[in-house]
Amino acid sequence: MAEDVILTYTISDPVELNLSYMPFISGGGLFIPTQQKLALDEHITLHLQLPGHADVLKIPGKIIWITPSNALHHVVPGVGIQFTGSDALTVRAQIEMLLDTSMEVGGYTYGILDEPQKKT
Repeated sequence: MAEDVILTYTISDPVELNLSYMPFISGGGLFIPTQQKLALDEHITLHLQLPGHADVLKIPGKIIWITPSNALHHVVPGVGIQFTGSDALTVRAQIEMLLDTSMEVGGYTYGILDEPQKKT
């Protein structure tokens, strides 16, 4: 059996965390900006460093979203991962404690827009 792909993501500030977090993913998830070619349902291990934390979390997950580099609306290319494994909800809780709920990111998550851009 092949080993999981390892993705490394260092989130340096709360704005980036707010943009990366995908609250609508069951069990928790993040959007990881990357040019790396990955497939839906591919299992990965995310090495995640959160803002203000020196430790690196090793989170098992699977690819559930792909935003290609040629996506419309100039969104960031990358992948959405869903946390898997026994610590998924713990990791989700850790991330949610670090989110800046006073910060409005305009309905935007890296790689996703809430609604299509309207032409004027």
